[in-house]
Amino acid sequence: MPTREHIDQKPTSEQRSELAAQDTRDDDDRVATTPNGAYTGGYAYHELDEDGELVCGGHSDGRFVEVTRAEAKRTGKTPCGKCEWLLELQTESSTSD
Repeated sequence: MPTREHIDQKPTSEQRSELAAQDTRDDDDRVATTPNGAYTGGYAYHELDEDGELVCGGHSDGRFVEVTRAEAKRTGKTPCGKCEWLLELQTESSTSD
């Protein structure tokens, strides 16, 4: 099964499905994504901070919509690698204090 470290370009549909399946966070959590068919071609779903803003700041000027993680996965979206990386850094920082 591929991991994010083994994918060096835009993931294929199959890789997106596999990466989404590896995401064990609550499927009822709210995330943000571009609408399907959006001009930005977005394929990731983004984590939201406590203010409802994208953890990674977003990748385009596109409009984002809030959906459940389950809905994002169902529509072929994959977790945003930058969001995951930033959240991991925050977790490491808070556990080292």
